Amino acid sequence: MNKKSYVSILVVIITYIITRIIYKLTGFSYSFSEGILNIKLLIDLGLWIIVAVLVSTALNKILSNI
Repeated sequence: MNKKSYVSILVVIITYIITRIIYKLTGFSYSFSEGILNIKLLIDLGLWIIVAVLVSTALNKILSNI
């Protein structure tokens, strides 16, 4: 595996950990009983995207200095 593959895997793992911590701190949860496409699902997806972009940017900057 090359460096880019490792970064992609790390981004997913770190994003998952950070979003779970945020959910535990805020008490955020949702279920699909409210419907498939609901506002809480959109909040969840938005948070994942924001955290993933931040983590990816940080990892790329850190690894570019190595």
